[in-house]
Amino acid sequence: MQILPNFLSYYAFDDLITAFTHNSFPWHYPQSEGEPEQYSHLLYYDHQFSRSISPQLMNALQVIITDKLNAIATLRVKINATPRNSPEQIWHQDWYISTPNKTCVLYLNDNDGYTEFKDGTKVESVANTAVIFDSNTEHRGVPATNVDRRLVLNINYFEK
Repeated sequence: MQILPNFLSYYAFDDLITAFTHNSFPWHYPQSEGEPEQYSHLLYYDHQFSRSISPQLMNALQVIITDKLNAIATLRVKINATPRNSPEQIWHQDWYISTPNKTCVLYLNDNDGYTEFKDGTKVESVANTAVIFDSNTEHRGVPATNVDRRLVLNINYFEK
């Protein structure tokens, strides 16, 4: 596991926050049983970016994936917004396949929520901090109590 504070430059991080917190950004609420109580938006899946994101946001995500994560292929990119005092997520793995792959969680706002791993490790939600780990590692998100929503960007990928 790697914890990387100040993951992005000030300007790159600010561009992400501006895009994700704009009142026109499309959030979706899950309708399926067992889904976590959070709003989300699937930004990249099945080899393509969502049609609802701007070219600027698409470029920013591509820079993160190729330059910061050194990824050779991307499985999924998703942003989650978990409302204050939501239930803790169930223990889960982001992507379980036999080929080794990684998860990068980038915290987009400071709050008292965190990511908890089955081994007891807790990574606090500190804006512009990334945690990178094997995607088959069991973990869960713990919601914040001191902000309206906990924002995280979740990227699943194959590294070089």
